[in-house]
Amino acid sequence: MSHLEEKTRLEYWFALASVEDLGGMRIKRLLTRFGSVSRIFEAELPEIARLPSFNPVLASRILTVARNFPLLQERLKALNSQNVEVLCPEDATYPRQLKSLSDAPAILCRVGKLAEVSEQCVAIVGSKHPTIEGIQVTLGLAIRLVEAGFTVVSGVAIGVDTNAHSGALGVDGTTIGVLSADFSSIYPPENRELAAKIYETGCLFSEHPFPTTPSPGNLIQRNRLISGLSMATIVIESHKTGGAMHTARYAQLQDRPVLACRWETHHELSEGPLALIKTGAFPFLPTELDKAVEALTYPEHLERHTLGASSKQMALFETEKG
Repeated sequence: MSHLEEKTRLEYWFALASVEDLGGMRIKRLLTRFGSVSRIFEAELPEIARLPSFNPVLASRILTVARNFPLLQERLKALNSQNVEVLCPEDATYPRQLKSLSDAPAILCRVGKLAEVSEQCVAIVGSKHPTIEGIQVTLGLAIRLVEAGFTVVSGVAIGVDTNAHSGALGVDGTTIGVLSADFSSIYPPENRELAAKIYETGCLFSEHPFPTTPSPGNLIQRNRLISGLSMATIVIESHKTGGAMHTARYAQLQDRPVLACRWETHHELSEGPLALIKTGAFPFLPTELDKAVEALTYPEHLERHTLGASSKQMALFETEKG
């Protein structure tokens, strides 16, 4: 490729993010082998193709994306004109808690008034169709977390997500929403107004700089960013195979604590939290919201519940279909 020196680091990262099926883990292998994003594009096809989990087709995609640099530059300009901040892992404002992830996004897009993401973030996730008690716990917990100085993170979905964001906003707290598509495709559409409110005091993140429609796969991938931005993940209510369980799984794989509401009466949405508690999640009753906040305020209380990806935990999720 000619004129490599004319490209910025962000443009190189943006080019890598545009390569189909590349992903964060493969990008890290490329960086380990070649040392910098610019040198990846100076490599010969066989050098890339023989790396673990690579092949000639993927190597060809990486090297031929150089032809698209003018289009990629135009896309970056368009995002900038829409007040979308485009971040790569080398940027100082790229959230530090995400950089340590093995599959950290090559490109992260941000909109909103929040200039810097604190590491005092806590994710609240759960069912799209929570019980009345689940809604009450979500709102109460979000309010208490804000009052204790935490930022609430969730996925802008209906149900628990909506109430987590709304609880934080209701007491003038900071909340972060993570989207499964680009900013032009807020999902679900009925939460556009909520997304606008989050924008006004917090921020929204997306790893999709190109037009992207919501899909089950993107929703699952989104969940790793919810947990990855957060020092801990709290599951309120969920089926055993609900989306919130994916977020908890990612938190465990990331060695981040998981907390789960231990419902005193059995119902279908109590099964997910109960399964998490059985594999090491920190339990709290619906009447013990202060206990959950205290545990987060003094993280040493959670140490024995940060178990990582044990075989028992992996067994819990191996049959999940989303």
